Amino acid sequence: MSDAAVKDALVRIAGPVVRSLGLEIWGVEITQTGRPVVRLFVEAPLAPEQALSQAAADSSEEAPDPSAFSATIAQCEEISRRIGLALDVEDIFPQAYVLEVSTPGFNRLFFSSAQMRPYMGDMIEARMPSGFTPEGLDVARRVWRGRLTAVSEDAFTLAPATVSGSGEVTPENLPEVRIPWEATRRVARLY
Repeated sequence: MSDAAVKDALVRIAGPVVRSLGLEIWGVEITQTGRPVVRLFVEAPLAPEQALSQAAADSSEEAPDPSAFSATIAQCEEISRRIGLALDVEDIFPQAYVLEVSTPGFNRLFFSSAQMRPYMGDMIEARMPSGFTPEGLDVARRVWRGRLTAVSEDAFTLAPATVSGSGEVTPENLPEVRIPWEATRRVARLY
């Protein structure tokens, strides 16, 4: 079974379980180094950053605790137990596999450009399958890092920047880079 078919089956099986706990599926990642590792990321319907900005806009309310908008360890364990049994019954994996259920976390992976919208201004790392040369530049890189400045349905824009070992961000002397979503291999928030 292809990775795409496995992801579709996992979403089909996990969807009702995840929704029953008041959560939604953020994304699915499959790695194939030896035994397959299947990671299911779950999130509250309203991400912490969105909830905090909504509360700030309504000054009559105190800002909610960000931890109130994340899946708990108990919820992740419950999802893992329930869908692990269903995956075994449906025999989706011909060999042994590892199932991990967690939240996307602070340095979250993005599974679509639409998920990036609430993270404007944050540092993003885009990994490409090969060196990517943005339109209008003569610079090819496998990894582009920068501040997220725009998001569209099929692409996003970064203001290139470097990050030191201590986490200091320094803007690069390059114009903003528009990266088509389909050209990426892995996109994640750095901070």
